[in-house]
Amino acid sequence: MFFGRDMPGKGQRAEWGRRFVQERSPYALAAGMLGIAAPIDGLIFVPLSLAAIVLAILGWRHIDRHPGLLGKRLCALGLVGGVIGCALFIALRVWAG
Repeated sequence: MFFGRDMPGKGQRAEWGRRFVQERSPYALAAGMLGIAAPIDGLIFVPLSLAAIVLAILGWRHIDRHPGLLGKRLCALGLVGGVIGCALFIALRVWAG
């Protein structure tokens, strides 16, 4: 309800969101979220970047073991974001002295 009215297509969006989550590996979902946050966090400290890399690898292996699952692009996002976060952390530490 939005200002007392039902939103058109609300049920369809909810169903799409439910299917999106259920069809993907939970590791891939977490890796994708951390991959987005890791480059930002990499400027401060590195644990989020390392977690993104580890979850991306776990997610990729999980998807390979369960062929019905999707999420390899989310794993790639987590891996790339984690590597960028680590690179930013290292570059900032080297540059700062």
